[in-house]
Amino acid sequence: MPRAQVRVCSEFCAAFRLAMEGASDSENAAAFGVCFSPNFHGHNYLLEVSVSGEVDPRSGLVVDYAVLDALIEREILNEVDHKNLNTDVPWLEGVVPSSENLSMAFWRRLEATLPDSLQLERIRLRESRDHEVVFEGFQGEE
Repeated sequence: MPRAQVRVCSEFCAAFRLAMEGASDSENAAAFGVCFSPNFHGHNYLLEVSVSGEVDPRSGLVVDYAVLDALIEREILNEVDHKNLNTDVPWLEGVVPSSENLSMAFWRRLEATLPDSLQLERIRLRESRDHEVVFEGFQGEE
């Protein structure tokens, strides 16, 4: 049966502060610059989620976009949009909210709730016009 990849994009806004546990303020400022601001920092993120699966011969779909959109909204967007990632999101507690770590946390949440017919392929998290992270899974590490 033919397979295809489906991608959906979503946007969210969030505040955060990057800091390494046990590091001094000068170490954190050197490592993270403006992202270590004492008053937090924020981005308007673009989240792209790619899944793959078999194309259903009857419907012609891998997945209904609305189903995938609803899953992403429930598992990620409702939890992080217009929130402080350091203080408002329980499943990010203790996580340095870098785009790399966010991508991995999003992967875990989505992979655990995707229908069995779908495989999570990629999460792309764009934090600005010039900066993004592409995460393609744990490759047997978990």
